[in-house]
Amino acid sequence: MPRKRSNVTKANLSILAVIVMSIVTLGSVFVYRVLIERTFNLDTGGSSYYTHHIAMVTESHADPFWKSVWYAAKQEGAKSDAVVEWVGNSLTEEYSLTDLMEMAIAAKVDGIILQPDGSEEIKALIARAIQSGIPVITVMSDAPGTGRQGFVGYNSYDLGQLYGAQVRAAMAQSLTEYHAVLLFGNDVSENTQNIVYSSIKESLEGGNVTLDVVNVDNSNVFSAEEAIRELVVTTPSAVADETTPPQLGKTYGPDILICLNATNTVCAYQAVVDHNKVGQIQILGYYDSDEILAAIDKHVVQATVAVNANVVGASCVSTLMEYLEQGRTSDFTAVSLQLVTAANLVHYREMLAETEGAQ
Repeated sequence: MPRKRSNVTKANLSILAVIVMSIVTLGSVFVYRVLIERTFNLDTGGSSYYTHHIAMVTESHADPFWKSVWYAAKQEGAKSDAVVEWVGNSLTEEYSLTDLMEMAIAAKVDGIILQPDGSEEIKALIARAIQSGIPVITVMSDAPGTGRQGFVGYNSYDLGQLYGAQVRAAMAQSLTEYHAVLLFGNDVSENTQNIVYSSIKESLEGGNVTLDVVNVDNSNVFSAEEAIRELVVTTPSAVADETTPPQLGKTYGPDILICLNATNTVCAYQAVVDHNKVGQIQILGYYDSDEILAAIDKHVVQATVAVNANVVGASCVSTLMEYLEQGRTSDFTAVSLQLVTAANLVHYREMLAETEGAQ
C-alpha cells in the first residue's frame, strides 16, 4: 500500500509539474507578446504604407556608433518603403541579445540585421529565424556556419594591424617596457576580438611590449565607466619594479588603452581626464563621433579607427533588400577603415563635411 501511495504521489507531482510548466510557458508567451507590442511600435516616418518590416538587433543601445547605424539604416529603408525597427530601443528595461532576437523572430519581421555575440544561443536563433523564412544579415561581427545570408563589416585582421602600428609608434618613444591593454566588449563576438588580438600581437612581435586583455561590460555606460576607471587609477608601468611580472590592476596599469567600440573610447577619454592621466596613458579609439574627434584635437586620444556608420547602416539594408527581392546577395560586404590622428584631423573633418553636404 505505501508503494501505491508513493506512485500516486509521483503521478500527482508529474501532473503538477506539467501544469506549472504550462503556466510558465503561457506566461512567457504573454510577456513576449507585451514586449513585442511595446517594442514594435512602428515609426513609419508619417507614411501609412510600407513594404517590408526590418528588425535591427544589437547588444547596446547607448553606443553612438549604433545610433548612427540605425539612423542610416532607416534612411536607406525609406527609399524602398521599408521600416527599420531597432529592437528594444524603446524599452526602459534592459534585455539580453537573446531576448531581443527572440522578440524579432516572434514579431515575424521580414528580415533581421543582427550584431551577433558569438554565443551558441544566438547561433541557434539565427538558424531558427532562417527556418522561419526570416533572412539574417550580420553586421560588424560575423556568424559563419549559421546560414546567415550576408555579412557587412570590416576585416578584423586589418583592424589589428592598424592598432599594432600605432602601438609600435607609441612604444618607440618609451625607454622602458611598454604595457598595452586591449579592452574587449560584450558587444563584439569573441571570434572577432580574438582575431584583432592575434593581429596586434603579431604586429608587436620582437618589441618590448606586454599586451593584456581586459573584458569590459559595456551593455551600459555605467559598468564600462567603472571598469575602465579601475584601470586608469593603477600605477603606470614606468615605475614598476623590473623584476615584478606584470599583473594588471595590481602591479601596474596601462601605458596605452586600445578600444574596440565607441563606448569604451569615450569612457577611457573621460577617465584619463578626470584622473589627470593625460600624457601618461594614451588611447587608441574606435569611431569618429564629434566627442572622440574633439578628444584627438586636445591630444587626449592619440588616434581612432573611423568606421563610416552611414555606410554600414545603408549597406545592411541594401544587402537585405537585395536578398528579399532577388533571393540572393553578396556573402561579404566590406566596410573600409581609416585611421584618424591629430596630423590628418583637419583634412578628415573637411572630408566629412563634404560627404554630409552631398547627402
